Formats: sequence, structure tokens, C-alpha cells
Amino acid sequence: MTLIAMRLRGTFNALRHTPLRLLFGLGLLALVYWGVGSLTTRALDFITRLPDIGTIADAVVLRSLEGLFVVLMVSVAFSVLTGAISTLFGSTDLPLLLALPVPPWQVFGLKVAETYLSSALLPALLTVPVLTALGAHHAAPIVYYPVAVLAVMALYALPVALGSFLALVLMRLAPQGRAKEVATALSVVVAAGLVLGLRALRPEQLNALSPEEFESMLGAFANLELGWLPSAWASNAVWRALDGSISPPALLLLALAALSLSLVGWVAGRAYGQGWFRGLDSLPAASPTAAARRQNPGWWERPLRRVGQGVVVKDLLLMARDPSQWSQLLVLVALAGVYFISTDSLAVGMQSFRDAIGMLNVAFLAFLLAGVGVRVAFPLVSLEGEGFWLVKTAPLRAARLVRAKFLGALPVMLLFGCGLGVAVSMRLELSAAMQLAAPLAGACAAVALTGLGVGLGAAFPRFDSTNPTEIPMSAGGLVYMVCALGYAVLSTALFAYPAWRSITGRGAATFSWTGQDGLLVLAALVLLVVLFAVVPMVVGSRRLEAWEPAQD
Repeated sequence: MTLIAMRLRGTFNALRHTPLRLLFGLGLLALVYWGVGSLTTRALDFITRLPDIGTIADAVVLRSLEGLFVVLMVSVAFSVLTGAISTLFGSTDLPLLLALPVPPWQVFGLKVAETYLSSALLPALLTVPVLTALGAHHAAPIVYYPVAVLAVMALYALPVALGSFLALVLMRLAPQGRAKEVATALSVVVAAGLVLGLRALRPEQLNALSPEEFESMLGAFANLELGWLPSAWASNAVWRALDGSISPPALLLLALAALSLSLVGWVAGRAYGQGWFRGLDSLPAASPTAAARRQNPGWWERPLRRVGQGVVVKDLLLMARDPSQWSQLLVLVALAGVYFISTDSLAVGMQSFRDAIGMLNVAFLAFLLAGVGVRVAFPLVSLEGEGFWLVKTAPLRAARLVRAKFLGALPVMLLFGCGLGVAVSMRLELSAAMQLAAPLAGACAAVALTGLGVGLGAAFPRFDSTNPTEIPMSAGGLVYMVCALGYAVLSTALFAYPAWRSITGRGAATFSWTGQDGLLVLAALVLLVVLFAVVPMVVGSRRLEAWEPAQD
């Protein structure tokens, strides 16, 4: 039995023992498929019936499909570059796998498959309903569907192969003992530069075009040819498969994906084991003076030692030593850069329009922090690993541990949420009511989503995960994202009232947060934050207190 077959059987057995989670996940996936498919069908009907497009409707759909592939391919590349080092060289099961009597390239192949699933699974799941709706719209033959799916899988395999090859090179060239840190930092910087560079193109400048200029741009867009890009090969393969034919671009894409993965596997057979060994902690031992000095706590540790009996200090020290954890901070910096570039590109004159944009920012902050929380807050309890039984033997209650995890993640979330809220309110010159709403929304979302993430992470722990990137992909991570999106919708509805008052000027006086209606909104916000932060932490603490190793 191969390593991949063993991992698939283990996954199947785990799903078989949790049927309710499986049914919930399948139901949510079906709902997402229905929503994406319905939107795609409506968009295709709109483009086909639009009189201004006329004969170039098919070309516009083809270029739009190509643009979708480009965006999703970039998202896969970003995820691979930021997570390849952690998956390929930081998984906890690597010592066991590399000790088995199998070639290193087979172990590497297993880890590449895990990297593919963690990086490309979500984009692939979002692409399949689009392709299905496109085939139904054009009444495509049955051969279209497997060809389209294979083309998409081959397309997303290219950034996975490139990221894996880059990880091999970085781990081989980085200084021994610091290989993992240097390689992770370089890969995250490259990924962040890629995203910032694409955002710096500022596609929103199309809004300033006149109707004549937009029509001319649309014609040029329809005639745009980027045949040298793999995304163009994939779109052409999908488009020609609508007629039931297998085009040369499809064969070329499949051949390139197979060649890339084979080349990376060949390189891994000669460099993977040595690269993993170089990534181990092999720095020289500290001198006795330095070791004695390290036994004394630093000045910053003293005020934190009483929080959860030193849990916060321990988590901070581990984060500084683990590249898979501190690299998430670099990703947050990249997201903040994209956000600032987007905000700086807004040029709104009227105060009512500025407040409307500020309201959209309030909604966007909650959705953005939901995505940040699944990487920052949700995995904290599971990062204790299989040694959590040692924590169970310590005089430390589960509730105190959960509170310590919450306090450890809260500063990062608050800095991100409040910082972006203040920056946007100052950049857009919002009214007095909305100027407070932006940082208030960031603070409330930070508290609520941190508590939600830590609480659900304690309720659905994954102590047996071999890599931190696997934790958000669990059933608990799915529940967290659903609940976080629910909080984002409810908080947006609450902040919509002061925004509506500020924009329309309705009422006897302007909206004030110290007025009766303002205090009611604040009370509702406090109740919402308590509901989403405290309740999950209480439930998670009770489930964690009753956790036994046999349950995982």
C-alpha cells in the first residue's frame, strides 16, 4: 500500500466516525454550489442578452473565464508560497515517514499532495460550479465535464509544483540551522509582493471611463490574446470542450503539469532528505552565561506570567521560534498593504458618498477579520499538539487555558481591526458618527471573532494534525467560518442604522453615539459581541475539560 493510499484510508475512517460533521459539510458545500452556479447562470444570461455586446458575447465570456483562472491561480500561488515550507519540511510525521523503507520522493509526493489539497482545494471547489453552469448554459456534451475538471486541476498543479520547487531550493541554499526561518520569510515576501503588485494595477480606474471609452475597452478585451499564459490554455481547453473536442491547449496543459510534477519529484529524490535535515535545529549550544541569563524571565514576561500560568508567554516564545506561526504576521502585513492601496485609490467628493463608502468598509472589516481569525485564533488550542495530555495533568483548568489563548490572540486582532478602521476613517474624512463606527467595528469584530475562534478551536481540537495549515481545514474550521460570516452580517446590520442616519439626515437631530438611539446600538453591539465571544469560549472550555485522547 502506498503512502497516499494509507493517508486516504485514514481520512476515510475519520469521516466514517463523524457522520454528522460529514453531512453538515456536504450540505454546506451543496449550498455553496447552488449559489455560485445560480450567479454564474444569471451572469451568462445577462451577457448573452445585453444588446451592446452583440457578437462579441462569447469572446467576453472566454476572457472573463480566463481572468477568473488568473485570479484563482494567483491565490493558489500565494497559499503555496506561504505554506509549502511548513507542509513539506515542518510536518510532525516527517521523522516517521523518512525512516520508512521508501524512497524520499514518495514522501515528498505525499506532502505535495497535501500541499495541493490545502492550497488548491477551495479554488477548485469554487471553479467546478462555474464550469458546470457554463456547460449547462451551452448544452455541452458529457465529455466536456471531465475535460474541464482535468484542465482546472492541471492548471492549479502548476503553482503547486513551482512553490514546492522553490521550497526545495530555499531549504537547500539557506544557512543550516536557520533554513526553515529564512526560506519561510523569503517565500512569504515573494507571495506578498505578488499580491501587492497585482493590486497596484488598480483595476477600479475603469470606473472613470466614458461609455464610448468603455465600449472600446470591451472590444479590446474581447480581442486580447494571452496565449502564452497557462490560464489561457485552460480557458481555451474548457471553451473548446463545450463542442466535445479535446484541444491541443488541453493536452499541452496536462503535459506541462505532469512534466512539472515529475521534475520536482526527481529533484526531491536527491535533495528532499538533506533539505529536511538542514531545517532541523542544529545551531550550536548556547554558552553557560547565556543559558543562565535565559533562565531569568525578561522584563516583558513578568506582567504576563500570571495570565494562564505562563501560557501566553509560552505561546509567544513558540511563535517566535516556529516559522509556520510568525509567517502569518507577514501575511497580515501584506493584507494591510492591499487594504491601504485600495483605500488610497478612492476619490469621493460628497460627504454622503464618503459615509456610504465608510459603511462598506465597516462590513468589509468584519469579513476580513473572519478570514484572519481562522489562521490566528482558531488553531491556538490545537497547536498544543499530542502533548496536550501534559497540560491535562497540570493544575490548570481548561477555562483558564482558553482565556489565556484568547488574551494571546486578541492584541494581534485588535491591532489589525482598529488600525485599519482608524486609517480608513482618516483617509475618507468621514462624518463624526461614521468616524467612530469604523474603529468600533474593528474592535468589536476583533473581540467577537477571537473568542469565537478560540472557543470553537477548543470545542473541535485537532491535536493529531501533522501541520498547522491542516487545522483550519477541519470541520471545526468550517463551523467557525459559517458563524464568523453570521457575525459579519449581523454587525453590518447594526452599523447600517448610524450610516443611514448620517447619509440621509433623517430624524430630528443628527445621529450621536451618546444619544438614545446611539446607546441602543451600542447595547446591541455589546450583546452581539458577548454572544459570539463568551458563549463559544464557555462551550469550548467544557468540551476541552471533558476531552480524552481516545476522542480525537
